[in-house]
Amino acid sequence: MTEDRKIFACCDKELLGKKLRFKGMDVLINSSFYGKDKITKESLIKNIKECDSANIFGNRACKILLDSKLITKEQIIYIQNIAHIQLYKL
Repeated sequence: MTEDRKIFACCDKELLGKKLRFKGMDVLINSSFYGKDKITKESLIKNIKECDSANIFGNRACKILLDSKLITKEQIIYIQNIAHIQLYKL
């Protein structure tokens, strides 16, 4: 929580520790930001519905959000063929 705002971050487990290249910058998917705890599909959906902003990496995680109609395919960017979404609720 930051100033009573909930920030949620998660990634597909095999992405932890990976470094991706995007527009000349390195993106490190590390456990200090994305966490180490495994979550369920239900927990992912619940956290997205309750958060103020989210940062999600992974084809599986993004597919769950797409299938649940919480995001659209136009919101997804791909970094080295890995789906990524950032959500900000105003």
